[in-house]
Amino acid sequence: TPDERNNLKTLLTKEEQPPSSQPERDLWVDKISIKILPFGKSEHEAKAIARWVWIYSQRHSLDPAMILALITIESRFDSFATSSVGAQGLMQVMPFWKKELGSTNDNLYDVATNIRYGCAILKHYLNRYKTPSRALAAYIGSLGRNKYPDKVASQLNRFQ
Repeated sequence: TPDERNNLKTLLTKEEQPPSSQPERDLWVDKISIKILPFGKSEHEAKAIARWVWIYSQRHSLDPAMILALITIESRFDSFATSSVGAQGLMQVMPFWKKELGSTNDNLYDVATNIRYGCAILKHYLNRYKTPSRALAAYIGSLGRNKYPDKVASQLNRFQ
């Protein structure tokens, strides 16, 4: 609907500052980046991913562990991953979202851009479907099935 599209565009461009402090964020980034290193990332890359996950999960009141678990399932932290259906980047965002929400010039392989889109889309589905399980299923187009939400849930403890 047009209202949903406008709400989603607002989520994508939302620029409120997270309620936490920079020292709190930095401690979390240091703790989490160590858990990203085994996926073949350098310390710099792992910290950048963790920092953007923190920023956008805080901005949208999402569980950062859920975002990291989703990234684990979707791309195994490969920011250049492309699925067989064309989903791109860490959170495997479909390119049509750029036209719907942002700019066709946005680069979904850019870590910050991909996490910004992915978190806004997930928040949209959470607002619509009310539960993390249904939102995650909708995120990959399998609403009504639990296989994907269960996969994401299986990775949550890794990042808590």
